[in-house]
Amino acid sequence: MLNINDLSFKYNNKEVLKDIDLHLEKNDFVGIIGPNGSGKSTLLKNVSRILKADKGVIYLDKKILNDYNSKELAKKMAVVPQDTNVDFNFTVYDIIMMGRNPYQGKWGRVNEKDINIVNEVMEVTDTKYLKDKKINQLSGGERQRVIIARSLAQKPDLLLLDEPTSSLDINYQGEIFDLISELNEELSLTIVVVSHDLNLASQYCDELILLSKGKIYAAGSPEEVLTEKNIREVYNTDVIIKRNNITDRPYVTLIPRNYQVMDTQKGERIHIVAGGGSGSELFKRLNKEGYNNISCGVLNQGDRDWETARKLNYKIVEIPPFDYVGELSSAENEKEMEKAQIIIVTNTPFGHGNLGNLKTVSEVKNKEIIVEAKKDFSERDYTNGKAKEFWEKIIDKNSTYICKNTSEIIKKLKEILN
Repeated sequence: MLNINDLSFKYNNKEVLKDIDLHLEKNDFVGIIGPNGSGKSTLLKNVSRILKADKGVIYLDKKILNDYNSKELAKKMAVVPQDTNVDFNFTVYDIIMMGRNPYQGKWGRVNEKDINIVNEVMEVTDTKYLKDKKINQLSGGERQRVIIARSLAQKPDLLLLDEPTSSLDINYQGEIFDLISELNEELSLTIVVVSHDLNLASQYCDELILLSKGKIYAAGSPEEVLTEKNIREVYNTDVIIKRNNITDRPYVTLIPRNYQVMDTQKGERIHIVAGGGSGSELFKRLNKEGYNNISCGVLNQGDRDWETARKLNYKIVEIPPFDYVGELSSAENEKEMEKAQIIIVTNTPFGHGNLGNLKTVSEVKNKEIIVEAKKDFSERDYTNGKAKEFWEKIIDKNSTYICKNTSEIIKKLKEILN
């Protein structure tokens, strides 16, 4: 359907697109994503022939794009631009009928076929009830559907959309992408959509093209393209990638800058024994203070401390939810403790499930240990005294420091490291 070979384009001698190779089959639904200035809209403008490439060639249905005259191309390809403003306040019906221009003669006479097709696309896009309204009376979402309807009236094989939801609220965003998806499935339209919204693109598009500095950085399924590594390297920001429970597609969650890993790390490795949310505040405080050379464990996946540690890219010794700390995980935890200069034990309750964590700390040698003790330990010992035995061994070490809260832990940490 569409082949782009070795495409390059410059604005005022500044290379904006470099060596783009792309192949689309009929009925593909492709999203083009990337940061501002990566070349997304420029690529779409080259495909739609608004801009002329400096190098390379584009084929549409095995015919060179530049060999189509304007009317021929309008019958094959339709474009929904970012700017949907209309200079004259025409009715919705008239706007949609403009999509039939490529099929009309010199005098632009409307025939029965034109009328039938316009009625069809108004049905498909749910714009029939708007037909007599002026375009400037419409909401953003309504206007966008009308512009899409005008494009469909061209009866194209390929539909290009440039940021179709950029100025719409979440309700209209979903509505527009639902419509595009239906057009792809029911009319077998090939769709290419440029989008800043990674999650919309992920949930709806079958394939994604990730642009970076004018080049294709990654291409493939949403699962292949939307990885934490790719987003970090292209957007220069940290994210968490999870699965949407309903669609099973990747879902991107931004990590605020305050919680992102810094380029510089302060101090030696710190290992933290936590659980049940007892370490979350400490993790965040350490990150803000610049301490990022941190490991922790053993933590159950899904635990609140596990979630926070994962967001901060800590090295985590982890086990499945509700699993017990066993010999293998204890051995791995011990290895991480050996790499650390300081071990911190937060004010977490200890039961038989995480008793192995406390046992490992009690057996470690030649390490500075900071323990958080807000209350008498017996109040958080759920092992009939077994945990208290390990706790007392830790307390009896000459290198153990007792703190009452997070602030005291940070203060003691600075004293030790300085």
